[in-house]
Amino acid sequence: MRYTLIFLLLLSIFSCSKKEDITPSNILENLSLTIDTVLIDSKGKLFDLRRGPHSSSISEDGKHLFLFNSNSNQIQKINLDELTWEQDYDFEVEGPNGTSDLVLKTKTIGSDKFLITAFNHMGIYDKAGSRLKDLSISSLPISTNLDELNYGILLSEDQKSLFSLPGIQYNGPRTLAKINLENYEVENFKLPEMDWIYDIKVSMGERVVLQETMYLVEINNQILALSRSASAFYSYDSSTDSLSYHTFEHQISPTKIDVVLKAQVNSDKEYQDEFYRFFMAFLFEPPIWDASRELYFRFGRKPTLRDENYQLIKSEVYLYAYDQEFNLIGEALLPITNRPSDPFLKDGKLWSYVNVEDELGFAVMDFKF
Repeated sequence: MRYTLIFLLLLSIFSCSKKEDITPSNILENLSLTIDTVLIDSKGKLFDLRRGPHSSSISEDGKHLFLFNSNSNQIQKINLDELTWEQDYDFEVEGPNGTSDLVLKTKTIGSDKFLITAFNHMGIYDKAGSRLKDLSISSLPISTNLDELNYGILLSEDQKSLFSLPGIQYNGPRTLAKINLENYEVENFKLPEMDWIYDIKVSMGERVVLQETMYLVEINNQILALSRSASAFYSYDSSTDSLSYHTFEHQISPTKIDVVLKAQVNSDKEYQDEFYRFFMAFLFEPPIWDASRELYFRFGRKPTLRDENYQLIKSEVYLYAYDQEFNLIGEALLPITNRPSDPFLKDGKLWSYVNVEDELGFAVMDFKF
């Protein structure tokens, strides 16, 4: 039976209070929003909701979610217009078409292929589960002296390049590597403005027990190198072969992590204290491109309450808006207590994952400004 009931999670219209230090150019100054919750009819299928859609992807037209199920090693097609399960695609774990059992990310490519990224493995598969191309670094004829070339690996939308963040774990900064998949030449770009990220670490004796990282995303034909601990980031434009650094001045929130960790701890209790302080620090999500408005949106959050298992109960949630050149043009503190989980934009509305009594659901935010 298809769920037709739409649960009201939150329905509020509000105006963000005007702050004297926010300039008139803040396009989110008079933001209003409504939030509803919708449920997906599973049609009796079992979904893996342990990590939500974290390993999954949305089709280019926004009409389908391709939900990865690590229990069955399937990609499950969800119709977001009809709010229902539609089809399962089966993949092998081992063998010549194997994905491995450590799948980190899946992504739809066009209408008939998937990119599946696992630990030390990446490949393009068809919907029948056959591997069409092995893009694992170890399988490619690459000659380089770069370490950990497969760290944070990402395939560009045009499938002409691989990008990664090579370096040595726990031992300093990483760089941005571009691997040309036609001639397998490697370009390497330094990211000096982000070197400080790798100083955010805690050691116990000679062993590093906590360190901040960087990661890559592709958005609107730009490769972004980011960290959760910084609002600033690098963008690489393949069309111009240029790397740019973007930094911002926020009026209502920090621009970087707001705690300083101990570099060295001597006990498990000290480590737990530092881990808690890091867990409760301000962090930034990656930007999301809104084609309908031709703007980028981004969330930031400051945890204010958590339980004994480090599960967040309440946070301050911030929304930022950027133009096409990544100029900050709006910011607002939202009247919600938890940041959107795995958010994406569909028809100008922001969808984020919610678990409703172990059913797959989404909070749908309609915001106007």
